[in-house]
Amino acid sequence: MRSSHVLVAVVALTLSLGSFSYGQNETPDGAAAGQPQRERPNRPRRDQINPSTDEVLQTIRAAVGPTDEQMEQIVARYRQLRRDQRRAMREMMPDMRRSGQQPRDRDGRQRRDRQQSRRGMMEKMRVVLKPINAQFLADSRAILDATRQEAWDGCAVGLDLMPQRGRGGRGGLDAAKGPNVGDEAPDFELTDLDENTLSLSSLRGKPVVIEFGSYTCPVFRRKVTALADLRSEYGDDVQWIMIYTLEAHPTDGRVAPVNTRAGIEIPQHTSFEKRLECAKLCAEKLDLKLHVLVDGYQNKVTDAYSGRPNRGYVLDAEGKVVSKQVWIEVEATRKALDAILQRNASDKPTRTTKPS
Repeated sequence: MRSSHVLVAVVALTLSLGSFSYGQNETPDGAAAGQPQRERPNRPRRDQINPSTDEVLQTIRAAVGPTDEQMEQIVARYRQLRRDQRRAMREMMPDMRRSGQQPRDRDGRQRRDRQQSRRGMMEKMRVVLKPINAQFLADSRAILDATRQEAWDGCAVGLDLMPQRGRGGRGGLDAAKGPNVGDEAPDFELTDLDENTLSLSSLRGKPVVIEFGSYTCPVFRRKVTALADLRSEYGDDVQWIMIYTLEAHPTDGRVAPVNTRAGIEIPQHTSFEKRLECAKLCAEKLDLKLHVLVDGYQNKVTDAYSGRPNRGYVLDAEGKVVSKQVWIEVEATRKALDAILQRNASDKPTRTTKPS
């Protein structure tokens, strides 16, 4: 049976974006206009987008903080993005089918190397989808007010809008990596700004909040004040640590325009000493009033927790994960801490002393 590996790959990738729509006119759900949709109990459509679970939309919500009205418009534009991507990929199919029909040698193998063909297919897909993705980013930015556009600039350069197999065509940060809720948090021992060591296991007995970040992450910088206020709420009842990791937007990587405007131009660390230097600069410039630890140059803790660029965890007193946030958020952190401490709005004390 003659088959094309390239064709199979494209078909699988297209199907991951959702069901095909054969009509010329589409409804917002991607179905052919005028065709009644059959109900499928317990079988949700694969191309449905759930804003509460979609990684791209959750990243935008956490990193940018749009109003409900703005978020509703971004979700609508995001749905259109996915429909435009599916349409563009369907239009690619005839060309990919022809290119996949390569002559075979006597052993039945394609003369063209399969991996090279797949790379070519992916590159062509990136070229075709690049203007579509760019239009979504521009349109979504225009929806926001000026104060949120800076946060958008920092978030947008890190969004992965390319379709990916096995993830329903949704890009963004992979929430599946790192310890999950209910898991015991991996232990670690890291160096602080004074070059003393601290282990996670030594913090048992109280809830622990872990935040990953770096000075070149605009979202991290934007949340410093709100999280400092949250720390004041809980005082000595909670232990807070920040783990300084890889630069989110170094000058030799994906540069964020907001960093350039702010004069924050830091290359990626080339040694632990350089990372420690950047962590001290960050703590000084942002007046960080919490225990700052520095991940090693091999990024072992960052990798174990999938900590880039601004992930957050809340652990209970026994070191179990109670909350895992792709981007750390004040309200999600407060909710998790209140559940651990069994507080409610009426008995929550007002703290005025910040923890050291």
